[in-house]
Amino acid sequence: MDELNSLVISEERLEDCRDVVEPELQDLIQRALTSGFSREEILIAVSELVAEDFAMVMETPSVH
Repeated sequence: MDELNSLVISEERLEDCRDVVEPELQDLIQRALTSGFSREEILIAVSELVAEDFAMVMETPSVH
């Protein structure tokens, strides 16, 4: 199990969640590539969006 500021997620559930999320993420990346964005631009944008959502869930200030 991983722990982060009292957030505990079982490794099995995390793996199951990744299995569900990954195909959608790959589709999103492919659509953005088709729209003319570079892989680096896409990954930075996705990373910033995830950081913002994570900050809201953890009720902490966003660094982005």
